[in-house]
Amino acid sequence: MMLAAYMYINFLLFCCMNKVAMALETEKTSLRDNILEKIYVTESSDLHSMILNTSARKYETLRARKIFDAYMPSYCTLDTPERLPHPISEANGLVLMVSCDVDGSHIWSFELFRAMVNDMLKLTEIDVGLSLSCRGNGTVNLPWPMRANNLRYLEVQACYIVDHYTEAYEYKIDELPDTIESFRMKDCVIINDISYFEYQLKSNAFLLTRASICGPENAKLFAYVNITATFYGSKSLALKEFRNLGKLYTKNITIMAANTVSCQYRNLVVFDQSQTKNHGSTYFQDLIGHSYPVLKVLNFSNTELYNIPPSLRHWRLNFPKLKVLDLTNNHISDLIIFIDHDPDSSDKGVINLQYNNLTSVSDNQLKNFFEKHSSFYIDVQNNPFSCGCEMRDVKHFILNNTKTKPRNSSEYSYLRGLKCQNPKSVAGRELITLSDADIGCGSEIQVLQSGPIIILCVLVFVLFVCLVVIIRYRVEIKILAFTRFNIVFPCQQQDNLDNKKFDAFVAYSQQDSDWVLKNLVWQLETKLQNHDQRFHLCLHQRDFTVGAPIAENIINSIERSRHTILVISSNFVRSEWCLMEFRTAFHQSLIEKRRHMIIIVMGDLPHGELDTDIKRCLKTLTYLETHDRLFWDKLVYALSDKQRLRRRGRNHSRLALSHQSHYLSSPKY
Repeated sequence: MMLAAYMYINFLLFCCMNKVAMALETEKTSLRDNILEKIYVTESSDLHSMILNTSARKYETLRARKIFDAYMPSYCTLDTPERLPHPISEANGLVLMVSCDVDGSHIWSFELFRAMVNDMLKLTEIDVGLSLSCRGNGTVNLPWPMRANNLRYLEVQACYIVDHYTEAYEYKIDELPDTIESFRMKDCVIINDISYFEYQLKSNAFLLTRASICGPENAKLFAYVNITATFYGSKSLALKEFRNLGKLYTKNITIMAANTVSCQYRNLVVFDQSQTKNHGSTYFQDLIGHSYPVLKVLNFSNTELYNIPPSLRHWRLNFPKLKVLDLTNNHISDLIIFIDHDPDSSDKGVINLQYNNLTSVSDNQLKNFFEKHSSFYIDVQNNPFSCGCEMRDVKHFILNNTKTKPRNSSEYSYLRGLKCQNPKSVAGRELITLSDADIGCGSEIQVLQSGPIIILCVLVFVLFVCLVVIIRYRVEIKILAFTRFNIVFPCQQQDNLDNKKFDAFVAYSQQDSDWVLKNLVWQLETKLQNHDQRFHLCLHQRDFTVGAPIAENIINSIERSRHTILVISSNFVRSEWCLMEFRTAFHQSLIEKRRHMIIIVMGDLPHGELDTDIKRCLKTLTYLETHDRLFWDKLVYALSDKQRLRRRGRNHSRLALSHQSHYLSSPKY
């Protein structure tokens, strides 16, 4: 009985435990089923929402593509990326990227693009990017500042741009939202209609819109690289008028910008104007009149700068967060002093002056770099440095700097590799590896000792050159010394013919009387009548004895004259009376045994018709030519009585001849 009772109790316990286990299993199954049901319902809801969203996006994309096809030409494509290129922030709606490859046979229109975007916005929220690339003289219509609704990204490359300033005075552009965050324009040519450009220059700059002055104020990146401008049109502006209009326009817009417009570039990080060379005279001054609170990169490389603009010499005064000032590949030759306006900053920047025209740097400048520039350093490597003796202190400063390790030494470690370009003997070698002798400092004492010898050699050379000049131009010097300064050299021949009535008898052809009377006689008699050095000429129509034979008059006139002036021309050689006058004068020269004749050749002579004696005289005697620039000086010198002039008061004569040289300098023709 006891065993049966024990077995019965065990059976009851087993049944109870089995029911408890089954109950627990049922409860677990129910709990698992509830959890799975909840998971299934949640996943089904998310999946359903995802399906609905995908369908809606596809629908919006299809509708946007239909609008795109209606407005844009066939050479444009439409993409729907997840987001626009860096640095555009995350999109709020449908992302559309319009890309156009414009060839030379098309002109792309920004107006159509703007209308397309407006129609798309009626369907859904969108963020738009635009990329324009051109080939074969492809042209785009792109009015500055290129505002369109929700245009976030704009890139233009290698295009000809027309109608670029047509919206400068349209205030409706100011009403469009300024949404561009990234603007890149590279290798483009802006084509201006010269008539419209003249209208703009003459217009009141105070009527310009803020949009046209500031451009995309919300941009994070602004790149305006290698942009040039040209003009077309039938009308032309005179250069002076164009410059005056340009100065007036620049003055007006500068005053207006300073007084009324301050552009706020709150998000601008990179400002790139490299390779764009047409910066006006007030460009950099206008640049600092705006706000750039977060600008980090300022690029003016390869812009043909010859000097560092004063507005860029003040580090972080106008650009408080600037890290890179790029002035590479210009023509800067003067390393000026920069002023650090953020000396306590740990955020160090760089002023890059590589590939300029810097030929030297002083140790004082380097010391200034190390001691006064805390928030930036200056990079001057890859410049054509000339390593002469003046660079010795620079070399020692660099060597000492590597030992003492002052602040900024890590940034200026490149100075240890600074290479020389001139002179050729040290070209390509590092400055710190050169000895004093290599840079021309080892022979300073020798140079000082050889100084007097060098000076003596220079003086000897100068004296030699002067002697050569005096010998080569001795005749001209003698003539000018006499006519201009009344100097009579002792070796000069002096006449002693005070008994002669006339200074000269003038023999000439009647056909040449106009030149003789209006030029020769006027110069020698009339023009000098109020001065001591004037001449009394014998003229046949004025001084011949009336009733006497012509031959007798000619002989008497020549005998009573110290000289005979022969005005030989083609008319002279064909006149018998002129030839007689020549032979009589020639005979008188033989009698007086001196140079009695003064021959003036006027114009080209017919050598085949020349008398034999005239030919002989032209070959053996020095004659004057009317086109000679010293003609009047030589003639006055030949006519003057040097002995008579010397007897006059020297001071009085100098004054008279000074006036004479003034009159002879401008003959009347």
